Amino acid sequence: MIAEQFLFRSEGGFIRIPIWGHIPLSTPLKKILAHPSFLRLKGIRQLSFSQQVYPGATHTRFEHSIGVYHLMKLILQRMVTNPLAMELQSDRFRFDDDACRTLLSTCLLHDIGHYPHAHVLEEIAPAGASDSVFAHHEALTGMFINQTHPGTAPIAAILHDDWKVDPDTVIDIISGKSSHRLGKLISGTLDPDKMDYLMRDAHHCNIPYGSIDIERLVESFVPDPERERFAITEKGIAPLESLLFAKYMMMRNVYWHHTSRTFSAMLRRLLQDIVDERALSTDALRQLFYFNSDDRVLFELDQLIGGIGLPARDLLESILNRKVYKRAMTVRPYIEPSMEIAPEWFAYSTDHRRRKLKEQEICAMLGRKISRPLLGHEVLIDAPAPKDVFDYDDFRELRVYPTKNEHRQLQDIESGRYIRFDDFRESVFRSDFILSFERYTKKFRVLCRPDLVEPLSGLEDEVMEILLH
Repeated sequence: MIAEQFLFRSEGGFIRIPIWGHIPLSTPLKKILAHPSFLRLKGIRQLSFSQQVYPGATHTRFEHSIGVYHLMKLILQRMVTNPLAMELQSDRFRFDDDACRTLLSTCLLHDIGHYPHAHVLEEIAPAGASDSVFAHHEALTGMFINQTHPGTAPIAAILHDDWKVDPDTVIDIISGKSSHRLGKLISGTLDPDKMDYLMRDAHHCNIPYGSIDIERLVESFVPDPERERFAITEKGIAPLESLLFAKYMMMRNVYWHHTSRTFSAMLRRLLQDIVDERALSTDALRQLFYFNSDDRVLFELDQLIGGIGLPARDLLESILNRKVYKRAMTVRPYIEPSMEIAPEWFAYSTDHRRRKLKEQEICAMLGRKISRPLLGHEVLIDAPAPKDVFDYDDFRELRVYPTKNEHRQLQDIESGRYIRFDDFRESVFRSDFILSFERYTKKFRVLCRPDLVEPLSGLEDEVMEILLH
């Protein structure tokens, strides 16, 4: 099979990265790894401000991208060599040469559009405008794949000539512009992106919560042609449980750590004020963030706004000197005991104008109470996004392919040979259990300058009145 030749190809040499060790190199792979547009990922940290809490969390999008490529390669090797995985493929859903090349290149390049603190900045927009200043990083995929450098062909040419892959297909899958049949395989409950970053982030943060039996999980993968997804056999249930629990623990201890999220809220508000006050042009901001590293971007920003008298500049000074705002209030956006969602809490994560106005309103109220004028950015709101972080809808559709006689009785005519994970009766990690993870992980926080914590904490009723009206 031609796909096997590409999947097991190695022209000598390895690249060694944490977690996965030695990864064989092929000529097409080495050409992308050495490309300037891909090398820029070495300057973009995977966890943004988490290194302020976990000093070892300086790993980058570069090594993560290689890790995702490596895991997809292991999955595809199973698809083309395991008898059961080969038997279950259909003419419409087959891991042929083109599919394997496309999936590998897409996984390698899935973060090519990332820039420093991208997830923090993607919702910032000028006052009265609907379009954000900063693009979602997936939307920048085409720009960097087609980017030219002196004496170097663009990555698009490498994909076409060396990978034998249509670069537009790769761009469309990553950016979400098309519903390509392979797109579902790189995003969801069983995607290699999640499998890599959970273990990699835990390793670099030196915490014991990201341990996942990846080898056994991959060994359980089988194709699900009807849903055009990966399914698992029974032996994948335990490692899948470890993946789901690892994500919950990493959300609690790393991704939602109050210090790193507070730094993000401070930077977001600073950039919002820069945009609203037109202190810098949108083109200048994009140039600054799209083409700089984490270590340079904040210092260059400080130079650019240093002499313009922007009140919120002290937020940047506090970030650079690690003078972080503190938590004054924490609210869970789900109401006990019915656990009905309170949608107004989530609106603050996407409605940047409303968030800033409420911050200013709280500052004005607090200033009156303490008889001290405040500038409007001394209190910040950190709101959870409405996006489902546990891939709940995808998890509900996850299927198990039974290989043991004791489980085949669960099959029925409608589901065919595949059984919904929820109906398999072998795990407490049903979709409703995962939904409880989602509910208890997200928190709504009101942050403020350290000297204002005590007076603001005593004004909870007044703050809630402002937030809910």
